[in-house]
Amino acid sequence: MMLPIQVLLFMLPIILAGVTNMIFVKLPVVRRNRKPMDGGGYWRDGKRIFGDNKTWQGFFGMIVFTAFWFGLMGWLTGQWTWLKENSLLPWETYNTPFTEWGYGLLWGFAYVLFELPNSFIKRRLNIPPGRNIKGWTGISFTLIDQADSVIGCVLATYIFYHPTGLEVLLFLLIGTGIHYVVNLLLFVLGLKKQAG
Repeated sequence: MMLPIQVLLFMLPIILAGVTNMIFVKLPVVRRNRKPMDGGGYWRDGKRIFGDNKTWQGFFGMIVFTAFWFGLMGWLTGQWTWLKENSLLPWETYNTPFTEWGYGLLWGFAYVLFELPNSFIKRRLNIPPGRNIKGWTGISFTLIDQADSVIGCVLATYIFYHPTGLEVLLFLLIGTGIHYVVNLLLFVLGLKKQAG
């Protein structure tokens, strides 16, 4: 199979987790009880640390959903020969479902952790949560918004898989592109305030 398709299959659990988590955090019961990660606190410059959009529900939701989808992908790979033959991951070396879930937890944690510096910087620049600004700065942040979590996942991948240089490049390109497309779809569906 072509390597780009294999990379896409590799990333499928984190993609599905991102969509699932976005739906989860928009549920009325979750929105009513959301807890900002910064506790509503302000940095020494008088501006919010992360803002209202970075919540503990979204943080832990992404971690749990990634573990779920990663574990499910491992199970499907054991049931479906085609998936196993075309997977970059050596699923047969993961002896228990707990290993797969553990890697999923790790991947989800890296995803949300690497989003936080971007949110911190945007608050310093007076960019409202879930929004962007025009010009080159806005374009830069649009790119960073899509790439930050992908970079986190690529780095975390080295704990359970050692990608080649070409695979890393494809992870970054495909992951950033898919992230942007998924965000556009979520915007169209009314689950995000901003496209991209």
